[in-house]
Amino acid sequence: MADKKSKTGVKKDKSVTEGNLLYAFIMFILPLMGASLLQQSYAIADGLILGNAISQEALGSVSSVGPVIDMCTLIQLGISGGCSITVSHLYGAGKYGDISRLISDIRKLITLISVGIALAAFAAAPKLLSLMHTPDDLMSGALTYLRVTFIGVPFMALYGLQAGILRGMGDSKRPLGGIAVSSVVNILMDLIFVVLFDLGITGAAVATVSAEAMSAAYLFKKIEDKRNKLSPEETGTGNENLRECIRLGTPQIIQSVASSGGKVLLQNITNILGGSVVIGVAVAFKIDSILLIPLMSIGIAVSVFTGQNIGSGNSKRVRDTIKYGLIFSVSVTVVASLILWMFGLHLFGLFGLGKETAETGFRYIILCLPFYWIFGLQFVLNGYLNGSKHTTLTSAAAIAGLAGRVLFAYAGASHFGADVFPLAEALSWTIAVLVDLSGLMLIKRRNRLQ
Repeated sequence: MADKKSKTGVKKDKSVTEGNLLYAFIMFILPLMGASLLQQSYAIADGLILGNAISQEALGSVSSVGPVIDMCTLIQLGISGGCSITVSHLYGAGKYGDISRLISDIRKLITLISVGIALAAFAAAPKLLSLMHTPDDLMSGALTYLRVTFIGVPFMALYGLQAGILRGMGDSKRPLGGIAVSSVVNILMDLIFVVLFDLGITGAAVATVSAEAMSAAYLFKKIEDKRNKLSPEETGTGNENLRECIRLGTPQIIQSVASSGGKVLLQNITNILGGSVVIGVAVAFKIDSILLIPLMSIGIAVSVFTGQNIGSGNSKRVRDTIKYGLIFSVSVTVVASLILWMFGLHLFGLFGLGKETAETGFRYIILCLPFYWIFGLQFVLNGYLNGSKHTTLTSAAAIAGLAGRVLFAYAGASHFGADVFPLAEALSWTIAVLVDLSGLMLIKRRNRLQ
């Protein structure tokens, strides 16, 4: 349905809550997929340039610090996730002035938190890498990349926050523009600093930070343009909505803390098994993450459509959203599995890997293939539960899955070797889905009794 003006005089895009749901769902997902593909493209660009222009060890150094960087953004991303859910409900209910006030408050909070975390992490970087048993041949490059990248933590946090706010309002196109800016800047800077000026890992880190700063600035401008069109009227207090963001985000923060800690523990096992396993598994993550991008986009779409339609009181549209999410997720996992099975090994060759390292990474993907459909189901369930403000349940499910993954990895590493990682991954997806489904049944039973 075309844009309408609400009674407050604000022009509102109502395609999420009215009109052809299937069309709106697809049109919302496509920019999300485009944004994720572009985001992965500059991660891949780093890998391709480092692996081919410098060395395989340089690629390993950069890949090994991923869990530490994730730890630096976990609080901000948790609050941002809660903010996106809050915005979707406010937007569906037509409370535009509350959204405008919330944007100002949440930006200040996220900036303050991210600067403090970046400073603390910079000082603790050597100790963190040591605790992770980072191989000696990767340590110097990892520390360099990590410390330069910490400068970009506030920019990463602001981008994630602003992208979440826009998606909560049903706008997935502007975040795509932010990622497009970031991707172009990152790849150009990689070519200039790494290839032309031969600055190595430092150049790759500077390129990444530059891209993050540009994407955050781009979305700041876009969100201000959209915010200026919102009604100044408020129906609640700023503190009330900010507290709601924190309440919904807290389970996600706890989940992120557990997830990052679990990734560090898993990285520790990977590092112990040697540089070949570190690099092979890291590249496997990069490759299968590209083909799983549609699943992440479907999950976000289900969350936003659920939140807005609950806010507008349209329960049938919520049920139809879940149906389309399930159909799309099953279709995607089948196609992705076929592509990875047929072309996966060839993709590893693009990273300049040796035969043994490439085969280690490809085996990881092959062992995950039969379980991708479970991964897709997890995204749909999480999208619905998060959109309906049951973030505690989705976080509990994710933590339970992670616990199973870490315990299995440590118990089975000596027996399965590198194969323990994909098997542990599949186990974590299964556990998370079972917890989600159990919680969903309990919620429905409780609602019937009330």
